[in-house]
Amino acid sequence: MLRPKRDSVSEANEKQSDYAAKVHQRRLIFIGALFAIVILLFGSQIILSQRQYSQTNQEVVVGQKKLDKQKATQKDLKIQLNQLQDTNYLEKYVRDKYMYTKPGEQVYNLPVNDTAVQK
Repeated sequence: MLRPKRDSVSEANEKQSDYAAKVHQRRLIFIGALFAIVILLFGSQIILSQRQYSQTNQEVVVGQKKLDKQKATQKDLKIQLNQLQDTNYLEKYVRDKYMYTKPGEQVYNLPVNDTAVQK
């Protein structure tokens, strides 16, 4: 059968437009997949850096607490050092802690009533 030229031209145009639509669809899928891969890659990098940042902040907080504790200890030790320079305090400290007495002195240990001390 003979076909008119118009039909064959329109079929060729349809085939060409179908092919172009498929090519555009494939390109769109490829670009979308590439975009998704890039987003996942950068997203994972951001998440990892955020996790590392928070971990570093936690270490800084712990270090700051240790530093504050050491500063308080140092302050207490300086106070104690200054008190130990005083002979009256040193004498009292040695008597209480190590049970020393002066020659000829008698020491009496009395029982401590815990309920009276707590009130």
